[in-house]
Amino acid sequence: MKPVKNDDKKENKYWQTTTGKILVVTLVFAIIVVAFTLVTGQIAYGNVYGKLFNDSKVPDVQFQGSPYAMNNTSGSILVFNVTDLDGPNQAAVTEIILTNVTTGKNITLTSQNISMDIYRVVDAKYHYHDNVKYNQYNGIYVPLGDEATIYMNLTTSLHHNLSGKYKVTLVVPTQKAKFATADVTF
Repeated sequence: MKPVKNDDKKENKYWQTTTGKILVVTLVFAIIVVAFTLVTGQIAYGNVYGKLFNDSKVPDVQFQGSPYAMNNTSGSILVFNVTDLDGPNQAAVTEIILTNVTTGKNITLTSQNISMDIYRVVDAKYHYHDNVKYNQYNGIYVPLGDEATIYMNLTTSLHHNLSGKYKVTLVVPTQKAKFATADVTF
């Protein structure tokens, strides 16, 4: 009969080391894999501490040309061309602020007021994919690169005619957004 060997220090034929050393190598490898996963997730998606930087572009909604305003028998009419020059696929204009130049008082048209006041939208002939749209929840949607002429009857939501010189500001609800401003006279 052959003598039985002591199995406490059994040699691994692949690593040429003991079982205890394989456990240490496995733990070190597992720690490296976890660290690599966390670092990669942080850089790509901000999984650990949140985003380290923001690549998204800021919407740049602007007036094309000068807007004009007039009072007639149906009320105070504001007409302007709007376009989105840079940013995401669509930018929403959720507020229009009218500031009286002489008194400094602000009139804020919310998205619900905007949807009530718009009575006509004329898209540019060269629009590429979507039309400029509006609704009572988000105001005016302007697709990137598109242009439209917006006709608004401000008397619908304000219930009175405007008179005097006003500064019109289109508000896009994002951080660091560039607001479009122009002067009009009713």
